[in-house]
Amino acid sequence: MTFPVMALSHLELYVRDVAKMERFYTDLLGFVVTDRGVGAGGLVFLSRNPAEHHQLVLNPRPTHHVANSPVDHISFRVSALSDLRQFYLSVLGSAVPVDSVSHGTTWSIYFRDPEENRLEIFMDTPWYVHQPCKFKIDLTQPDEELYVSTAARIADMPGYCTVEDWQKAHVSTMQM
Repeated sequence: MTFPVMALSHLELYVRDVAKMERFYTDLLGFVVTDRGVGAGGLVFLSRNPAEHHQLVLNPRPTHHVANSPVDHISFRVSALSDLRQFYLSVLGSAVPVDSVSHGTTWSIYFRDPEENRLEIFMDTPWYVHQPCKFKIDLTQPDEELYVSTAARIADMPGYCTVEDWQKAHVSTMQM
């Protein structure tokens, strides 16, 4: 079987001291906070690339470590829904449990490898909403139905706009 091209996108790390980690990545490596969840347990999204909402996510839930690993998940990007569906069907056909969700900004599948490492494969949507955001989707829907159902679900969410509008605003926050 030939698989579509996919690119490494981002990592989500479990951290003990989210404020300290945020300062490290922003002060020493020049990352910019692009979004954050609410409260002490809120995720912090960071990027150094004006075209990427996040390259690193800090997750202040150290008790979630699996086998003492600080990695919540490793994420890969594909460029087409047909590519995402091919991976979805491949994983589904292997009897590995797989979740299909949208983050408003993406359509994603999540699953675990044989050593329990969590993986995400996703495709970007044409929209942006504040993160975190997550809801189930049906990847068996035709493309047009998935676009319409996702757009309807996120249209009233905070931060809703096109990716192009978000990128224009985001570029101004980068100190490149």
